[in-house]
Amino acid sequence: MSSKLLSGIAVSLVIGVTAAVYLPVWMTLLLGSLALALLYIVARLNSRFDPLDSRFGSCIPPISRPTDR
Repeated sequence: MSSKLLSGIAVSLVIGVTAAVYLPVWMTLLLGSLALALLYIVARLNSRFDPLDSRFGSCIPPISRPTDR
């Protein structure tokens, strides 16, 4: 991992722990869920994975349509 990423994680952790001590529980949960959503968005934007690319296999088999009889 790069030092920039590690320092960002460390700063976020310190801010999160500080906020959890001084904020009400509902606000801590709200900010935590927003932080997780932001982390997911950043990870998807930085990922090379494309779910529509056929080179990435899917573990879900295609749905077969019933045949007309």
